[in-house]
Amino acid sequence: MPEAARAALPALFISDLHLSEDEPANVAAFLAFLQGPAREGASLFILGDLFEYWAGDDDLATPFNARIAAAIRAVANAGTTVFFMSGNRDLLAGPAFADAIGACLLEDPTRVRFGDAADAPLLLLTHGDALC
Repeated sequence: MPEAARAALPALFISDLHLSEDEPANVAAFLAFLQGPAREGASLFILGDLFEYWAGDDDLATPFNARIAAAIRAVANAGTTVFFMSGNRDLLAGPAFADAIGACLLEDPTRVRFGDAADAPLLLLTHGDALC
């Protein structure tokens, strides 16, 4: 298994938001999270199914998707390290999407060590679809 990724604490984890223009209250709540609490964490992990549907990295041209990507990029630009793992709804989100949001793209599953010490906590992170 490859060397574990490294991340700093405090770390925030989100998954399965299934963002869609059809659910404006969920989108507003996510954008508020990105403007506040997400910037207080050292690390933000987005563990799949960020979008209800993602056709591929060319979806970055869609205004809704571009708006979400820009909001996440602003968190990364503010100093929070962002990690992204695709899920079953956004499995085609790849390197171009990760670049657009300023994130480190994680494989599913992946190991993450929190801190630099040899005995720092090590977690196995997964979106979880492979376990179904």
